[in-house]
Amino acid sequence: MRKFKALILGAGYRGRAYAEYAEIHPDELEIVGVADPVQAKTIPAPRYWADWRECLAERPEADIVMVTMPDDLHFEPSMAALEAGYHLLLEKPISPTEAQCREIIAKALWKRRLVFVGHVLRFSPAFARVKALIDSGEMGEVVSINHQESAGYFKVAHSYVRGIFNNSAKSSPIILAKCSHDFDLFSWWLGGRKCLKVASFGSLKHFTAANRPKGAADRCANCPPSVEKNCVWSARKMYLESTDLHYLFADPSRRAMQKVVDESRFGRCVYCCDNDVPDHQAVLMEFEGGVTVSHVMTGFTNRNMRTTRISCTKGEMFYDGSELHVNLFSGDTAKTEVPEQLRGGNYSRHGGGDLNLVAAMLRTLERGDEREICEIDRMSLLSHVISFAAERSRLEGGVTVELTD
Repeated sequence: MRKFKALILGAGYRGRAYAEYAEIHPDELEIVGVADPVQAKTIPAPRYWADWRECLAERPEADIVMVTMPDDLHFEPSMAALEAGYHLLLEKPISPTEAQCREIIAKALWKRRLVFVGHVLRFSPAFARVKALIDSGEMGEVVSINHQESAGYFKVAHSYVRGIFNNSAKSSPIILAKCSHDFDLFSWWLGGRKCLKVASFGSLKHFTAANRPKGAADRCANCPPSVEKNCVWSARKMYLESTDLHYLFADPSRRAMQKVVDESRFGRCVYCCDNDVPDHQAVLMEFEGGVTVSHVMTGFTNRNMRTTRISCTKGEMFYDGSELHVNLFSGDTAKTEVPEQLRGGNYSRHGGGDLNLVAAMLRTLERGDEREICEIDRMSLLSHVISFAAERSRLEGGVTVELTD
């Protein structure tokens, strides 16, 4: 494989996650520049810019632009990078509006550039084996999928109550920001079958001012000990007494985490934020061929994981969050295993999916098959169209939304 060069726009958690591939495989990928107004230098590179516009204006020599900025900032740099002739590794979602998503993909198809959306779950070994089993025919035909995304109480509080994804107008709906991963899995498992109908229900139930404990302060650092000791959402507990969320920060030191609690948005009381996204949502889908899919996202779980049960005409599969259990009605043992290229495993998040995704993109560019690139571009839209339909249904009281194109 030839060595590819990449620029990174946005040096946050996702940018750092993808950049790690270059550190492990310097013969395959080189990060030649990073643009970020605050923490660009957290990613090793020979060039840095404070603004993505300055970076792209110089047209640095590179093959790929990785857009890992906040959701509402994806559109402009993506369009500019495609216009300049770069391929895109674009963190999901493509953009917060359906019109912008379609415009980016249309631009990519016109310019014959690859848009590889950060749907990392495809490249997790267990979920890739589900796809391989379905494609092999061993399980028969898929009849139904029942899937739960247990977002984890601490992760929801961090990202969707206190964090930058907490307000639909400022980022994107949670069903798009969080669950387009899952809708991508369903479309992929089902071979790109069209989703015909969507209905959705959900609301912001708990994280509201009405549930604020009596005597609670606006910030956890100022909360009376008598109140804070009974609050599982305490910022002190989440960032100082636990390390579960430290991977999201460039500097996870004790001093930096204390500053997070004392000064940042993550130190706010969860009942005093400007959040409006649901903390739980259910979506029901019907795909071509009569396949039904139910998806539940909830922020009220102890673990941040996904579980799924897939019922087929010859057997069933159940993923319990760590292991895939396959049962054929015949009693035979399934022959299909994890695809060979994913068997090695790695330590990256999403079951190794983060680094496997970068490897898959590089392999796609190495092949250079324009038909494959166009198909990937078109497929990337499917999960987003479902997400927008689900949010429309939720806002309209659960009405059934028919997808027409």
